[in-house]
Amino acid sequence: MGERCFEWFIFDFPVTGEETILELFSQVAAEQLNERERALLNWWGRTPTTFYEVKALGQQVVLVEEILTGDTFCVRGFQNPADMAVGNILYLRVLRVGEEFEFSTAGLSLPGHAKGPLLSWLKKDFAVFRRMSKRKKVGWPLYLRQRAHRIMAWAAAFGAGRESDPLAEGEGVWGDRFDALLMLLEEYLLRELINNKIRREGWKGFLRRILSGVNEPDVAPGEGGGKAAGAEGFTWARPEYAEVAHLVAKDLKRRGRSDTVSRALELWYRFCLLEEPVVRKAPAWAAAVVYAVARTEGRRLSQQRLAAEYGVSVSALSTNYRHLRRLLGLS
Repeated sequence: MGERCFEWFIFDFPVTGEETILELFSQVAAEQLNERERALLNWWGRTPTTFYEVKALGQQVVLVEEILTGDTFCVRGFQNPADMAVGNILYLRVLRVGEEFEFSTAGLSLPGHAKGPLLSWLKKDFAVFRRMSKRKKVGWPLYLRQRAHRIMAWAAAFGAGRESDPLAEGEGVWGDRFDALLMLLEEYLLRELINNKIRREGWKGFLRRILSGVNEPDVAPGEGGGKAAGAEGFTWARPEYAEVAHLVAKDLKRRGRSDTVSRALELWYRFCLLEEPVVRKAPAWAAAVVYAVARTEGRRLSQQRLAAEYGVSVSALSTNYRHLRRLLGLS
């Protein structure tokens, strides 16, 4: 399940409100890719997770048919032969790799008799989605990407033993009014998440760092509309973030821990990218980062002494450290 959720986040989740991580990556990496690689990446971006019926089996390949469009694929490299009985329904993503096709993850496997109820449920849910969508043209690929979380939940429940047709149990899928409410709620939560946590340029900068290495700046000094290029080549969205980074780097070098500067600043960079904290006192955050790094390395460092060195209260240091630990999953 965790693997499928991670795949959904990379391929389908619109981290900027419109673009997925895969689409942002294709923009950032465009100059480093050849024409064939760009075409392959574009094909991946247009391929949703959907349902396939197993039509035939070979020793190394399986023939599957997409139940909504009728498209067929010969796929290599399936991971679990037990899921590959003829007639089974698979919920997964088929990706082109060179001139062949492969399954992106292990996926979900449903019994063959699920096909009828599944098609009935999908068509009803698609009708609700199309009615509620603000887009002029709504096709199956868009529906499968944007409703993947609901589809996966229902398919998992069916695969776990729920063998009745949900449409026979009441009005609509969950009831037409409740469906509409759920869709509006999902859109609101998504919009709030994107507005408050993740910025388009932040994600593009993060992907550039992956491609070019953490020691290279995302933008040159003086560029980026007020962004501050600071220690170790990190580019900070706000000057106060750069001030914290400067204090952290200076402190660690003074302590003879120059080898941990890059790790500490990367920790602070990730936190700023995800949380966009309001920094009123840079020393309080710098002390929290230094303390967090020491804890992750198993080194003892007194909060009282560190707070005194930075001229901040112990409670401010402790509160900021808890924010760092909780969001970044630090031990």
